Amino acid sequence: MPSDAVLAVPRPAAHTGVPAARRAWIVVGDRAEAHSIAAAMQAEGWQIGAVVHDLTSAQRLLTLRGEAPELVVTALRFDDGDGFQLMRALARSARPPAMFIASRQQRAVIRAAAALASACGLPMAGVAEQPVDAASIARSVSSYRRPAARAPRQVAPELGRDELLSLFDRGALFPWMQPKLRVSSREIVGFEALMRAHDADGALIMPDRLVSALARHNLLDQATLRMAKQTVDFVAACLADGMAISASINVSMQSLSNLDFCQELAAAVEHVQLDPSWITIEITETDAMADLSSVIENTGRIRMLGFNLAIDDFGTAYSSLFQLSRIPFSELKIERAFVTDIENDSGKQAIVHACAQLGAALGLHVVAEGVETARELEFVTRAGCTLIQGYLVSRPMPADQALGWLRQLDELRFELPAG
Repeated sequence: MPSDAVLAVPRPAAHTGVPAARRAWIVVGDRAEAHSIAAAMQAEGWQIGAVVHDLTSAQRLLTLRGEAPELVVTALRFDDGDGFQLMRALARSARPPAMFIASRQQRAVIRAAAALASACGLPMAGVAEQPVDAASIARSVSSYRRPAARAPRQVAPELGRDELLSLFDRGALFPWMQPKLRVSSREIVGFEALMRAHDADGALIMPDRLVSALARHNLLDQATLRMAKQTVDFVAACLADGMAISASINVSMQSLSNLDFCQELAAAVEHVQLDPSWITIEITETDAMADLSSVIENTGRIRMLGFNLAIDDFGTAYSSLFQLSRIPFSELKIERAFVTDIENDSGKQAIVHACAQLGAALGLHVVAEGVETARELEFVTRAGCTLIQGYLVSRPMPADQALGWLRQLDELRFELPAG
């Protein structure tokens, strides 16, 4: 082992309640700082397996030991590399350690390191920014408890073509409706139709299994049209009851490029004598960033037929703002990942604010998706979002249940839960 790798003598965790088996490595270039952290952690009952000061020693240590400890406290800059390389190496361990980042780097760099840890499956035990204080690091890591391992997710068998055709034959493919609320008036103004199905045993089949299988077997257009017709019927029923409710349908760009599909979509609204402006077609940002001429043609045709057009999951792809300005959208939907826990993340706040201002400047309605708490509502409202969608208002529900839910509201106004 290199001479600068110092093995610490384990000490018992007598008065702290920290199990003696909890081991940690310190990988910090500044020797005095590294040993100060090690001493403070030992005082809290940690077993310090090693203190090293460069990337090479840390990687060699991992090779020699064959496994990582419970926790690694690391800096981000070394003379021979950086903490990003170390995290990549640690992520290959049979049981990757939790990471505590102790660094004097810019906050943007520290955030990037924390994001890399998450992306690599390394739990984050915390971060210490400049000035690095050994005692506070020791207290922080001693209160950290590694999350319990999740049970392996059971993967449902892939849906075959015959199973999908059976859904059509049994009428087992249908929309579930999730309401949209106008923030200023607290009115329910529309719904998003989300694809669901029931298998032969009555179990619910979710979109993650449905959509990919339908696309693979060239049945997505047929399924989307069935969804669209039921959604159109739902909107017509709302309007007949005197409720001014619109709805949106998720459609792939591949479907929009099919002229027959567009004509059948137009025929569905004409059949119930519904103005197509009550229906919004949602396409994802990834779809919108495909071949410009094709996207403009297909989306322009949909708008010409009278439908509204929304860009969904905005912020998840690398949009060209020039391209975005050329597509005739009427609505921008901000991806839920930017809304979740927004009150604790200044980066998300800035992104949502920028998206909302961009949407407003382009004359679009701006919807914040995934709003689940009163605090999230507060922040997306402050950012300039005009509509919200999420569990704070309601989970998705079958169309007949959604119609009954609407009828119980007073003038379509919804009383949001108190914070």
